[in-house]
Amino acid sequence: MNLHRPLLRLFLLFTCLLNLSACSITKVVRIKDGAVVPVAAMLDDLRDARVVLVGERHNASSHHQLQLEVLKSLQGQGKELAVGMEMFEQASQPALDAWSSGRLPEATMERLFAIDWRNIPYSQYRDILRFARDNRIPVVALNAPRRIVEKVAGSGFASLDSHERSLLPPGTDATVSEGYQAFMATAYPPHGRSGDSFRYLCEAQMLRNRMMARKIEEYLTRRPKAVMVVVAGGGHARIKGGIPEELSGLSYKVLLPPVPSLNRDTVTGEDGDYLLEEPLL
Repeated sequence: MNLHRPLLRLFLLFTCLLNLSACSITKVVRIKDGAVVPVAAMLDDLRDARVVLVGERHNASSHHQLQLEVLKSLQGQGKELAVGMEMFEQASQPALDAWSSGRLPEATMERLFAIDWRNIPYSQYRDILRFARDNRIPVVALNAPRRIVEKVAGSGFASLDSHERSLLPPGTDATVSEGYQAFMATAYPPHGRSGDSFRYLCEAQMLRNRMMARKIEEYLTRRPKAVMVVVAGGGHARIKGGIPEELSGLSYKVLLPPVPSLNRDTVTGEDGDYLLEEPLL
């Protein structure tokens, strides 16, 4: 029997890595001092932030579980909450309002999700969305129109015509620094190209960062007592080059998932406040 235990352990670890729904994050790295602390200690540290950005790898169930824990913790602190989601385009806001008020059937929400957020199953976000609906927490669509993002990714921000630019917040651009391009190339190796095509991809991602930041500011200006939990990819949640750097006058905390160029050895306070410890058996 003992001979089978190493194989069983290996099998369970492999299963956990493939399907993180059975695993949960219990510890995080506090970036400012490198200390590994329980999730409960981190949750207590979030109480004074107006914006809490919980970065994710989109297919990691453990990251979505933590996002839900953050929401529940802040609700328990008596906060007025909103959930800002990269997964929905801003044109979907009326449907999300109907969902948060309990008027939109889940089957309709699932179809909307499939339109706005392709390739990732609805089940990854179901618990977050149900929690928002059941507690009448507004869900705020943050993402830019796909057709504009796709055009920028294909031919650059300069290719947008006057009508397309009129759909963006005044003064919006997609200028990217060399540092941001370097981060994108190392953090997301499949995108690690050079030349115009890679710069256009970076411009598209930066455009999304800036539009998401403007939407967060717009919502919290209208609701000065609200706290928004932002559910977005790790690259968007990162401080330097991400959404937080684009926010004006709002306090925030940033929780990051590890990516190839952001781990316990490389992450700094310019990246975030906490780094998620991946669950291990």
